[in-house]
Amino acid sequence: MAKSVNRYLSELLDAYQELTHRTCTEMALDFDITLSNLYLYRTEQGNPRASTIDKIVNGVELNCPDAFHSVSRW
Repeated sequence: MAKSVNRYLSELLDAYQELTHRTCTEMALDFDITLSNLYLYRTEQGNPRASTIDKIVNGVELNCPDAFHSVSRW
């Protein structure tokens, strides 16, 4: 079974934090999202819009592309 988008996003955010050693507040600023939404996305409880997913993916790509290699697709 394929991984859900929420699961992938959660794992990507965890990998980003582990590799960059950024605080949650710094991560929220990196991705231009609220701290409360960041928490929801990390716990797979949020429902991010496509534009929010784009912000996170672009931020990871810009600041720590190695995070993508830490998360398996499936």
